[in-house]
Amino acid sequence: MKIRARLFAAALAVAALSAPEAGAAGISVDAGVTPARDRWIVRTMLRSMQRDDDPTGMGRKMEMLVWNNVLAYGLRSNLTLILKQPVRRREISMAGSGATDTGVGDLAVLAKYRLVRRNTRETTFGLAATLQLSAPTGADEFTSDTWDLQPGVYGSFRQGLWATDFSAGYDLNGFSGERDDGREIGNELALDWAAARQFLVGGSADTTLAPVLELSYRKVAADRLSGRRFSNSGEEVLYLSPGVKYTRSSLILEALVQVPVWQNQNGAQVERGTGFLLGLRKMF
Repeated sequence: MKIRARLFAAALAVAALSAPEAGAAGISVDAGVTPARDRWIVRTMLRSMQRDDDPTGMGRKMEMLVWNNVLAYGLRSNLTLILKQPVRRREISMAGSGATDTGVGDLAVLAKYRLVRRNTRETTFGLAATLQLSAPTGADEFTSDTWDLQPGVYGSFRQGLWATDFSAGYDLNGFSGERDDGREIGNELALDWAAARQFLVGGSADTTLAPVLELSYRKVAADRLSGRRFSNSGEEVLYLSPGVKYTRSSLILEALVQVPVWQNQNGAQVERGTGFLLGLRKMF
């Protein structure tokens, strides 16, 4: 039985080393979705976000559900194109009254170009440059009104049944165009790191369960209007997020809880609360 288990583990390790980053460690970052050449990955994810703990005592609160739909295509062995379309539902309340809005968000296109790929018998390392462009196609309540650009980098490392990846991106909000209200939305720095360890399920080399841990940092610059800084805008947030992924052949089910362990809100802003992610990926 021990020999058999070792053979299964060895087969899984070989599969993990030879596969693309379709089953990358991280859950919350779409840049980790990487199909092979001429293959597709469809990803759908439900994300919950909220803001509460109002420092003004006015009871301000925001709850949002985002249904994010992602379509990725392996155009070449080193080039992936990703299309992202969110649908949002937002509920805002204050002092006993509230309002609810539902609609599509801005459409985004992300290109991922592999810069480095190193494979050995024990490890795999990859590094890629990413560039995302968001178009102002969303509903009035959810569009930025501008073309937004996000250059970034994505890296991954595999060793046996262990996997880790990281990404860094910088949102240039308002790269082109202007908002109707003349407000300039602050740029955002995003840093993400994730680690996971795969375990065999049912003695099958193509079925695994992987606990995941992510660490995410966001720094958002203050908004500006006519060159002047908005006092109640801009923030820094650090998330610690445990999760799990179930993989069976080309299908991945994933779940994650995002907990803000530290944050710094400029002015009298409502703080970020705990959220969750539930998702599914399928390669064709």
